[in-house]
Amino acid sequence: MNRSIKLAGLVASVSVAAVVAGALVAAQQTPTLASASGGDVNPIDSTTSTTSKPSTTPSKSTESAPSGALKQTLDLTKLRQGAAPKTSYVDGRTVTVGTTKFLLPVSDGQVWGVARTGGGGALVLHRPNENGPDVLTTWSGGARKGSVKDVSTVRSAADQASSAYAIQPAKADGTPQPKFTLVWRDNPSGTTESLQRTGEHEPLILAVQGSEVYFAASDKNEKQTLYKWVAGDVVVQPVSGVPSPAAVSSDLQLAAAVTSVADDGSCSALIDLAEGKKRWTTCEYGVDELRGGSSFAVGGPAYQDGYGLGLVAALDIKTGKLVREWSGREAVTIVDFEQEDADHILVTAEQSGKTAIARCTPKTGACELATPLKKGTGNTDNRPYFLGT
Repeated sequence: MNRSIKLAGLVASVSVAAVVAGALVAAQQTPTLASASGGDVNPIDSTTSTTSKPSTTPSKSTESAPSGALKQTLDLTKLRQGAAPKTSYVDGRTVTVGTTKFLLPVSDGQVWGVARTGGGGALVLHRPNENGPDVLTTWSGGARKGSVKDVSTVRSAADQASSAYAIQPAKADGTPQPKFTLVWRDNPSGTTESLQRTGEHEPLILAVQGSEVYFAASDKNEKQTLYKWVAGDVVVQPVSGVPSPAAVSSDLQLAAAVTSVADDGSCSALIDLAEGKKRWTTCEYGVDELRGGSSFAVGGPAYQDGYGLGLVAALDIKTGKLVREWSGREAVTIVDFEQEDADHILVTAEQSGKTAIARCTPKTGACELATPLKKGTGNTDNRPYFLGT
């Protein structure tokens, strides 16, 4: 599922974008954390060790192939407490970026995105006024720096050395104008390069690496095109073979595209960018998260209607076969997800009026809490957590 579509759906329903969560529940065919010691699924044990000290990093499975049931049911109340997210995340009004924490003023409003810039710095996308424009604010060393209005999308490179964002002005009625400005940022120095685009709108930054930026934009007929821009150049290069782009891997090797759309869902294809060749297609899941070096792609359902995603799935990067799926059934609402590293997925989910970020491992099927389960959900605009990148 295209991240722009996912974000739009969340904005319409919950007033804040976030990321999916996970857990394992007791079921006849579903291994659980409660039965993991005697079953075929091992939990990520980040709370006990020979020294009785909690782990500070998620454990890494040494198994060579997935074990246990491929489709798991999530239950946040069954999970052990593990390490905090390695990505940036917001807890209440506190943003954590590595070892750096800073407090967002209430006047900043709802947070839509957090992109790390290295050294504990971050670019925070937020909306000060409910019906006003989005604002991107730079934070460095826990201190607030400058802000830019009308920013609609932001992303940092995997090494956090560079970032990119887009400034999308709106008309008086709130609809986007057919123009935008693409900005590349060197994070250590703070210097920028910009590019003006006209005749298109709703840009979406999909990947950044060094001075290269991959972004999608829509024309007046709402046709999306994937582009490559090298910071400093005055032109962009259309990328053929990737219709309706949904994701580009952080190493710029792969892309996911929506190849067809129907009333009952859509089909996604994984494409090798260098050759423009399709590797595989799935009509069961919507792929929109690709991390360089990972053995799996991550996505939600092919069809989404209503609040939450319903499920999160990891697919084999080479074949497209299902590695693991977690769903919430009626008890748990999966909100969103982000790939933490090559082996783990971070998931934000809600259950019984509470929310948590969980960490799940596709190879083993095991999950743990990355943040404590806290009162509040997006249904009441009171979700306690937001997961950045």
